[in-house]
Amino acid sequence: MNKIKVLSEEVSNRIAAGEVIERPVSVVKELVENSIDAASTKITVNLEKCGKKLIQVIDNGCGMSEDDALQCFERHATSKIRTVSDIFQISTLGFRGEALPSIASVSYLTLITRTDDSDVATKVEFRTGQLSNYEKASANIGTNIVVRNLFSNVPARKKFLKTDNTEYKHILNYMHYQSILHPEIHFKLISNGNERINYPAVESKEDRLSAIFGSDFLKKELIDLKITQNDLSISGFIAGLEEEQGSLFDFHYIFVNGRYVKNKIVYHSIKSAYEPFIKKLRIFQQGKLPPFIIFLEVDPQLVDFNVHPAKLEIRFVDSSRIHQFVKNSIYQSLLNYEDNKYAKIKNVLSNNLSFAPVTKIEEKIFTSRTDKKRVKDIQKKIDDVQLEIFPKKHIPEQPQNQIYKAGMNIYLRPEEDIVNPWQLHQSYIFIQVEEGLIIIDQHAAHERIIYEKLIHRIHGAPSETQKLLFPIVIDIPPYLSHLIPDLISENMLDFQKVGFSIKTFSGNSVVIDEIPAELRDWEGGDVFIEILKTLQDEFAVKEDFRDSIAKSVSCKAAIKAGEKLSKKEMLNLINDLFACDVPYFCPHGRPLIIKMPLSDFEKKFKRIM
Repeated sequence: MNKIKVLSEEVSNRIAAGEVIERPVSVVKELVENSIDAASTKITVNLEKCGKKLIQVIDNGCGMSEDDALQCFERHATSKIRTVSDIFQISTLGFRGEALPSIASVSYLTLITRTDDSDVATKVEFRTGQLSNYEKASANIGTNIVVRNLFSNVPARKKFLKTDNTEYKHILNYMHYQSILHPEIHFKLISNGNERINYPAVESKEDRLSAIFGSDFLKKELIDLKITQNDLSISGFIAGLEEEQGSLFDFHYIFVNGRYVKNKIVYHSIKSAYEPFIKKLRIFQQGKLPPFIIFLEVDPQLVDFNVHPAKLEIRFVDSSRIHQFVKNSIYQSLLNYEDNKYAKIKNVLSNNLSFAPVTKIEEKIFTSRTDKKRVKDIQKKIDDVQLEIFPKKHIPEQPQNQIYKAGMNIYLRPEEDIVNPWQLHQSYIFIQVEEGLIIIDQHAAHERIIYEKLIHRIHGAPSETQKLLFPIVIDIPPYLSHLIPDLISENMLDFQKVGFSIKTFSGNSVVIDEIPAELRDWEGGDVFIEILKTLQDEFAVKEDFRDSIAKSVSCKAAIKAGEKLSKKEMLNLINDLFACDVPYFCPHGRPLIIKMPLSDFEKKFKRIM
């Protein structure tokens, strides 16, 4: 007796239903997507008991002919695919041809549909997979599908459904996904007779987002994302880097070619782009990300939507390219956002810190801070000196008159235009600017400066070292010896680029005779052990030696909190900081500069409300 049998149509449909129809939202998804593909401009979803009792989807799309109304309940029947090559160029939402027969096999289903070239509609009824009625009917152009008693014949599946609130939330989220993707469609959702969603058609995604998330949605700190690179493009909105996000923390939407998807590659690329910026945020420390709505467009031949029957999971032909594109796009947008936020301040500081060295006359004019009459006296004295040296007709324009003009400019500049930094607790540098106040963490700022210098050296810039008076032997402690010796021996060249000259390496001992120029306090070699400790921790997290060694050295070489700085040292630090590629965060992602608007102070003192 043969053991292998061909499954009956009923069993096949139930298996397909188990793959495609997991819960009420699966039915809503399949029916709504068919309505979208039918060029509908209005789609209404009606629920009872969160879809467990009733799901009705009504649209005003193109409808189906009488023949198609019957044919669509055959397995693998679809209008979206004709050849094998079509599978790899999917541009529609419903294409597998299993949705309607799968739904019909686990429910009581009624379909009423009419095309614009027909005066009557076609009505088809199925009862748990069996055709029970077929007749002509009266209806508007479009399709109306009613699904009752879902999983009534599959009690095992029914018992796995969650609470009504949970099932409803899945449907609500799905309706929001499609509403965002298709602002040109009027979406309505009715649950137990109550209207829950009513989003009339609008012209743009921005208008639809405002309808969903509130009229002030676009007023929040969101970064508009729009980048194209050959056959890839990305658009949408990503949250900025401030804490005041409130309810915005609820959405993380990824859309690929007009589909809401869950994809680890894209999600990881977003996380990687944010990582250098947001370690300061509590939400990131909790393992979450700020909100984002990402629309990614990819050549259909480069993405496979047919990985899973529910079509939520996708696979890219070149995952690494997609990852790099998304990561770079979001990273650059975040960096531009920070640049723009501090652009005016950066310009003011750069202009104020780029003067030529002050001459004695300039210093005298500046420090005297007397009235304009005193300045005229100084000008007269300069003229008198010139007349003693040169005949009047040979008085040169250079350099005395230029010195006078420079001194005059400094003297006449308002006090508030001069950068005048001061320290708080010998840890934070305060600078008054036109918009209010900026505060710089001196250790984090110096750490960023040194880190970028070391990264540039690792990638080819000349190394800067200081030679030790006597070479020093350093014994690596046992708790570091498991990983560190191999790291040193395998990355000797990078140690050298950073500024360490390690002459010999034997067992757990190293001999060093040159160290990076930035290491001001060598502490008899103890700092090297501290660097190795930090390196071990950094490398364990990121497994990128070059980045890890740069972070480790910069942390130990940087000015410490509690270290008193002269005004000149503070100005030099500020100048060097704003010359950095990323002057807003330390190498570990913590903020190093904060802007406090004048309005914040005015609110605190109740000057404004």
